[in-house]
Amino acid sequence: MAGELEIPFSEMRYDITMPFFEGRVKIDGVKLKPTKTSSMVFADYPQLREGDFGVCDLNLGYFLPAIDAGWELIGLPVFSKRKPVYPFIFCRADAGIQAPKDLEGKTIGTRQYRTAISVWVRGLLKHRHGVDISKIAWSAQVKEVFLNYDKTTRIDYVDSKKSAVDRLLDGEVDAMVTDISDAKLLEVLENSPKVKRLFPNYMEEDEKLYRKTGIYTPVHIIVISKKLDRAHPELAGKLYAAFERAKQTAYDDILSDRGGFSVVYLRERAKEQFARWGDPWKYGIRANRGTIDALASYNYEQGMTRTRLADKDIFAAATLDT
Repeated sequence: MAGELEIPFSEMRYDITMPFFEGRVKIDGVKLKPTKTSSMVFADYPQLREGDFGVCDLNLGYFLPAIDAGWELIGLPVFSKRKPVYPFIFCRADAGIQAPKDLEGKTIGTRQYRTAISVWVRGLLKHRHGVDISKIAWSAQVKEVFLNYDKTTRIDYVDSKKSAVDRLLDGEVDAMVTDISDAKLLEVLENSPKVKRLFPNYMEEDEKLYRKTGIYTPVHIIVISKKLDRAHPELAGKLYAAFERAKQTAYDDILSDRGGFSVVYLRERAKEQFARWGDPWKYGIRANRGTIDALASYNYEQGMTRTRLADKDIFAAATLDT
């Protein structure tokens, strides 16, 4: 349609965002142009740094450091992907790690020090479990793009040809914190006598965290080009509202038995989840107040940002009242 604003929009395979790509959620005066972008920042990313993009799905581990470094992006309070992080803390069975405090003096392997899961794990270990995270050494495979301002941080960068899982199994590290999205690797970790979870009751820990703090740990966020936001200050609000509609459309699909997932009694499981958790995928600043505060604090404490960033630094102006 003539006069429409065309926006590059990164493709996301989440049920709560798919209604966009299926054309079932429209934004007045806006045409979305699906494009492939990476949510990870393993090297300098000129498009994000210079704001030469539209709307992107970004791993939260890079979000606040990128803003602190002056990259031309700003957030929407839309946490597009959430994952519980307690399941991803694995330990060597022979490392003498029985409780979180036992991680002090140990070496933890990870793919990258700065991803969302590792940031959340360090913050939760410190604030919920009393761990002195300055006494933990880290062994990472991917070097950092952004500066780390915490001079007490100990990170040893190793050859990336060997995975964090293999380094754990071979005894090169005492524990491992990294996202595992591979069914075969999870099978190896869960069945190896060399490995155990730090929190074998991780589902209980996740629910306790949620009930006490309201945090169901987000790992991705939607960001918009600052150039685009300056040129069209009303756009962020329109996008936020559209994300809310897309999520509700996805929920309606599930509750109407149109979800399309191979899960027995999916509708009933979803109703149980809503009854027990409410909406863990809630959007907006007010509904995520504790989560946002924790994220800003953890990034500052861990040397990811030079200051504790405020809402106005983090989110587009049109979304500050959500």
